[in-house]
Amino acid sequence: MFARMGLLALCLVFSVFVSVSHSACSYSLPKPGAKYCVDEADNSKHALGTTWTNKQCVKCTCSITGMRCCDTLFKAHVQTEGCVVVYDYDKCTFEVFHPMDRNIHCQHYAVGK
Repeated sequence: MFARMGLLALCLVFSVFVSVSHSACSYSLPKPGAKYCVDEADNSKHALGTTWTNKQCVKCTCSITGMRCCDTLFKAHVQTEGCVVVYDYDKCTFEVFHPMDRNIHCQHYAVGK
């Protein structure tokens, strides 16, 4: 019985990881005869076979079958009162800290957008 419960718990954990990892992706089909993909963030054109990360920290790949884009910057949720989140869109990272004392440990978690 304990083995069955352990297996069930393991399956639940993996299903959560799969849903989170794919929840921040999108896919769009190419227009007939298209020779490039258009990034909706800034309307920039990208050649077939290329991969780029746009200014919103979304990584996209352009192919003849379509454009796939996935968020690379997760949304931070702060659990410690008084702590703040600062996003760096140039590096696609974030920092969680207490503005009055950076030595205070700030508990947080991150999820896909």
